[in-house]
Amino acid sequence: MKFKSEKDIFVEALVAASRVVSRSPGATSGILLTLTGNALSVTGTDLDLTTRVSLDVIGFEDGAVVVPSRLIVESTRLLDAGAVTVETNDENVVISLGRAKFSLRTFSVVDYPKLPTVPAPSTTVAALDLVQGLSQVARASSTDEARPLLTGVLFTNENGTLRVVATDSYRLAIRDLPGVAALADHDLLVPAKAVAELQRAAASLEVESEIGVAISAAEIHFTAGASSISSRLIDGNYPDYRQLIPAGYPNTLRIGKDTILSSLKRVKVLAKDASSSVRLALKASGADIATTSLDQGNVVDNVDGDYHGDDLMIAFNPSFLMEGIEATPGDEVVLETSDSTRPAMVHGVDDVTFRYLLMPVRVQ
Repeated sequence: MKFKSEKDIFVEALVAASRVVSRSPGATSGILLTLTGNALSVTGTDLDLTTRVSLDVIGFEDGAVVVPSRLIVESTRLLDAGAVTVETNDENVVISLGRAKFSLRTFSVVDYPKLPTVPAPSTTVAALDLVQGLSQVARASSTDEARPLLTGVLFTNENGTLRVVATDSYRLAIRDLPGVAALADHDLLVPAKAVAELQRAAASLEVESEIGVAISAAEIHFTAGASSISSRLIDGNYPDYRQLIPAGYPNTLRIGKDTILSSLKRVKVLAKDASSSVRLALKASGADIATTSLDQGNVVDNVDGDYHGDDLMIAFNPSFLMEGIEATPGDEVVLETSDSTRPAMVHGVDDVTFRYLLMPVRVQ
């Protein structure tokens, strides 16, 4: 195998593939390069998640090689700008540009898993709508592998349209995508890691682009430009999140998004450890926002807002609250509460396609 490619484009493809390679020793810890004519495929997999990136290169000799992921990424990244040459030589792959040349030992292509071909998309979704929706909810997914169902993002059918949902049991994010048809008539639970890779792959797409989707019994495949992401679906029944959403709230705070975010950032200076909380004293003129650190001191801030309801003191994890507010569209946000122990809801003023449910923190 031998080809030439613009270094920066090649590195970008290598990095995308390297993020999903297996951390276990062996062929799946490498990146598979496959050249056919002037088409290069760059593949990384851990058998649950696979990323493939297609590149146009100058091909001289077809072939395939599996190269250690970390070594090829670091070696190629350190080369000067220009066209990099990659060619196989016995059990090595040689990467050169200018006076620099790396010769890296390779894995056996025979030992690399035989990955199924990516099926043709059965449907397409507007890239902007899907990526924005996923960016709003994915932050609420869990990273606790002991609770695998919560490490995914739920793609569900809500009256024929697509809804995406994520929760880590402390917060729940829901985004409806009006005008976007549901991907299937049944729920699909996609690992958050696959969702993150899809967001990265779609970041460079044109605004009007579409993402292709194909679904099989146990996998989902996304095609975004020159990249494809194939992921096993998480098996199991997602928690019934609908029962967590109250029919209404007696207390409502309407406040400028930048106003409350700026205040929370100031208060968060003293609320940096995992057990920290910020207290919101809600009243007719707005809210007092405060936190206390036994070791460092305390901070109190006041923000103006439009509040209707009983005076209430409620506390939250500051990072979780800020993430929900940041994800809410518009210049103003609405915070709805029942009392200091039951979940609160964050959403936009006119746009309620995104809703963020957050459990309060108990404070002494």
